[in-house]
Amino acid sequence: MYDMILLNTTYVVNNDIESQFLDYLRKEIVADFRGDGIFSNLKLRLVYTDDDSTVNYCLQSECDDMDKLEKWMMLNSKGMALRLRQKFGTSVLSFATVLEDVDI
Repeated sequence: MYDMILLNTTYVVNNDIESQFLDYLRKEIVADFRGDGIFSNLKLRLVYTDDDSTVNYCLQSECDDMDKLEKWMMLNSKGMALRLRQKFGTSVLSFATVLEDVDI
Protein backbone atom coordinates (compact mmCIF):
# COMPACT_ATOMS: atom_id res chain seq x y z
CA MET A 1 0.00 0.00 0.00
CA TYR A 2 1.34 3.39 -0.98
CA ASP A 3 0.87 6.76 0.64
CA MET A 4 0.24 9.72 -1.62
CA ILE A 5 2.37 9.42 -4.77
CA LEU A 6 3.87 12.52 -6.41
CA LEU A 7 4.41 12.62 -10.17
CA ASN A 8 7.04 15.26 -10.92
CA THR A 9 7.51 16.15 -14.60
CA THR A 10 10.43 18.46 -15.32
CA TYR A 11 10.62 20.55 -18.49
CA VAL A 12 13.85 22.11 -19.77
CA VAL A 13 12.78 24.97 -22.06
CA ASN A 14 14.85 27.16 -24.37
CA ASN A 15 14.48 30.78 -23.23
CA ASP A 16 13.23 32.00 -26.63
CA ILE A 17 10.06 29.87 -26.47
CA GLU A 18 9.25 30.12 -22.76
CA SER A 19 5.95 32.00 -23.17
CA GLN A 20 4.73 29.68 -25.95
CA PHE A 21 5.62 26.66 -23.84
CA LEU A 22 3.79 28.01 -20.78
CA ASP A 23 0.68 28.66 -22.91
CA TYR A 24 0.86 25.10 -24.24
CA LEU A 25 1.43 23.65 -20.77
CA ARG A 26 -1.53 25.51 -19.30
CA LYS A 27 -3.91 24.64 -22.17
CA GLU A 28 -2.81 21.13 -23.16
CA ILE A 29 -0.66 19.42 -20.57
CA VAL A 30 -2.66 20.49 -17.52
CA ALA A 31 -5.84 19.37 -19.33
CA ASP A 32 -4.27 15.92 -19.84
CA PHE A 33 -3.47 15.68 -16.14
CA ARG A 34 -6.95 16.77 -15.08
CA GLY A 35 -8.80 14.74 -17.70
CA ASP A 36 -9.00 11.40 -15.89
CA GLY A 37 -9.55 12.78 -12.42
CA ILE A 38 -6.83 10.68 -10.77
CA PHE A 39 -4.54 13.62 -9.98
CA SER A 40 -4.97 16.30 -7.37
CA ASN A 41 -3.04 19.28 -6.11
CA LEU A 42 -1.36 20.27 -9.39
CA LYS A 43 1.48 22.75 -8.92
CA LEU A 44 3.81 24.40 -11.39
CA ARG A 45 7.22 25.31 -9.99
CA LEU A 46 10.22 27.14 -11.38
CA VAL A 47 13.44 25.14 -11.02
CA TYR A 48 16.57 27.19 -10.48
CA THR A 49 19.67 26.14 -12.43
CA ASP A 50 23.01 27.59 -13.51
CA ASP A 51 22.15 27.37 -17.22
CA ASP A 52 21.32 30.80 -18.65
CA SER A 53 20.13 29.42 -22.02
CA THR A 54 17.16 27.52 -20.58
CA VAL A 55 14.43 27.90 -18.00
CA ASN A 56 13.21 24.84 -16.11
CA TYR A 57 9.77 24.11 -14.74
CA CYS A 58 8.32 21.13 -12.96
CA LEU A 59 4.67 20.19 -12.92
CA GLN A 60 3.79 18.25 -9.80
CA SER A 61 0.63 16.26 -9.25
CA GLU A 62 -0.50 13.87 -6.55
CA CYS A 63 -2.17 10.49 -6.98
CA ASP A 64 -3.35 8.17 -4.22
CA ASP A 65 -3.06 4.90 -6.16
CA MET A 66 0.13 3.56 -7.78
CA ASP A 67 -1.79 1.18 -10.04
CA LYS A 68 -3.89 4.05 -11.41
CA LEU A 69 -0.76 6.14 -11.91
CA GLU A 70 1.05 3.35 -13.77
CA LYS A 71 -1.99 2.76 -15.99
CA TRP A 72 -2.32 6.50 -16.70
CA MET A 73 1.37 6.71 -17.59
CA MET A 74 1.09 3.70 -19.92
CA LEU A 75 -1.90 5.22 -21.69
CA ASN A 76 -0.79 8.87 -21.80
CA SER A 77 2.92 9.55 -21.35
CA LYS A 78 4.16 8.49 -24.80
CA GLY A 79 1.44 10.44 -26.61
CA MET A 80 2.05 13.54 -24.50
CA ALA A 81 5.81 13.34 -25.17
CA LEU A 82 5.19 12.92 -28.91
CA ARG A 83 2.89 15.95 -29.04
CA LEU A 84 5.44 17.99 -27.09
CA ARG A 85 8.20 16.96 -29.54
CA GLN A 86 6.00 17.73 -32.55
CA LYS A 87 5.18 21.18 -31.17
CA PHE A 88 8.63 22.24 -29.90
CA GLY A 89 11.19 19.79 -31.30
CA THR A 90 14.31 19.76 -29.17
CA SER A 91 13.55 23.21 -27.70
CA VAL A 92 11.73 21.50 -24.82
CA LEU A 93 13.03 18.38 -23.10
CA SER A 94 11.13 16.59 -20.37
CA PHE A 95 11.44 13.74 -17.92
CA ALA A 96 9.21 12.38 -15.19
CA THR A 97 9.96 11.00 -11.75
CA VAL A 98 7.61 9.28 -9.33
CA LEU A 99 8.14 10.12 -5.66
CA GLU A 100 6.76 8.88 -2.38
CA ASP A 101 7.24 10.32 1.09
CA VAL A 102 9.50 8.36 3.42
CA ASP A 103 9.65 8.88 7.16
CA ILE A 104 12.93 10.27 8.49
